[in-house]
Amino acid sequence: MPRKNLLSRALAWALRRTSDSTFDEMAWDGWGWSVPSAAGVPVNQQTALNATAVMACVTILAEDVAKLTPRIYRRLPNGGRELAKDHFLFNLLRRPNDWQSGLEFREMMQISLVLRGNAYAVIARTSRGIPYKLIPINADRVALWEAPSGGLFYRVTPIGLHEMAELKDEPFLIPADDMLHIRGFSLNGLLGASRIMLAKEAIGLTIAQERQASEWAGNGAQPSGVLQTDQKLTEPAAKRMAAEWRDSHSGVRNTGKILVLEQGLKFNALNLSASDMQFIASRQFQLAEICRIWRIPPHMVGELSRSTNNNIAQQAQEYANYTLTGYTARWSSKLDAHFDLEADDLFIDWDFSILTKADLPTRYNAYRTGIMSMFLTPNEARIDDGRDPVDGGDKLYQPLNMDAVGSQSSGEAPQGAGRPPQEIPEGMGPA
Repeated sequence: MPRKNLLSRALAWALRRTSDSTFDEMAWDGWGWSVPSAAGVPVNQQTALNATAVMACVTILAEDVAKLTPRIYRRLPNGGRELAKDHFLFNLLRRPNDWQSGLEFREMMQISLVLRGNAYAVIARTSRGIPYKLIPINADRVALWEAPSGGLFYRVTPIGLHEMAELKDEPFLIPADDMLHIRGFSLNGLLGASRIMLAKEAIGLTIAQERQASEWAGNGAQPSGVLQTDQKLTEPAAKRMAAEWRDSHSGVRNTGKILVLEQGLKFNALNLSASDMQFIASRQFQLAEICRIWRIPPHMVGELSRSTNNNIAQQAQEYANYTLTGYTARWSSKLDAHFDLEADDLFIDWDFSILTKADLPTRYNAYRTGIMSMFLTPNEARIDDGRDPVDGGDKLYQPLNMDAVGSQSSGEAPQGAGRPPQEIPEGMGPA
């Protein structure tokens, strides 16, 4: 066994595991750490994602952050910036390991961050200490340990041959310098708080309601109507008809079948009761409740009862401004602090253009405003719109009215409209 592994195992005796305040009520159920809810449903990563509303919110946040490509830039003396392609982190963000693209890596990390409040990736280093690989680990398989000196270490429990092979050279306890740990909001400053644990009752109720609705549909527990007749039925005939009705007309598989009645039977349909309507309204409320947990606009998960064209556009803008930027800021600040980018005059920026492209008329009006306001060149607008640059399109165009203002301030005669003629032809001046 390598010497560093022996030292790490010996050090483990002097460490204690760090947990949040809710760890004691958690239990491992095969899928991960689970916590029971009052609805009788255990809530963990797997069961939470079985709820369609939770899956929709998590998928939206994971995919949207994954699509926002992070770029590492170097500040220039003139206030501009350039891509720092010579920095190891530039390629590491683009291709973090051999089996994942940058998008897949960010998506996996973001799912863990959204569900568990923590995202972990082991940093593999060369013999010279330069990071060359990021190995993402599910948050349920990582434990944080504290040393008496205050140092932090991470214990990873690998599952599967691939993960074991990737981590075979890592010590038993991984130092904090070799673990990229992105935290959500925290109650102790060391671990992010798990949202599915804090909102276990809302998620558990949502899962229970879906199960109840599935059982109702599968078993036909709620009668759609009653059979009535003026004739007297014998007990065997009543049982036979009940069995035939159950076999032929109950359950989802028999939906739409034609009724064949005998003995003067009449089918009278039943309308939804008040309790049925309340159940439907309760499910709709739970959908909004799940959206509140992750600050997702309801229209993004298909809840359009109170949506209009105007407020959907506003909610989409607020989602980008208030929800997504919270996650990208966590990524940026952690990457900056962990790799000390500020010391090298570097910074991380995210390209939101893929999410903020408006409809065609609005986007073209924005391009025109940018060109006329002298902060966009025609080629920059063309490239942003997915078109090729053209000759002469790299210059900032100065509107005539701005040129006139500049000329007046410099004491020169303004050009263009409003400029007095240089010479007045004879006979055309004032008498």
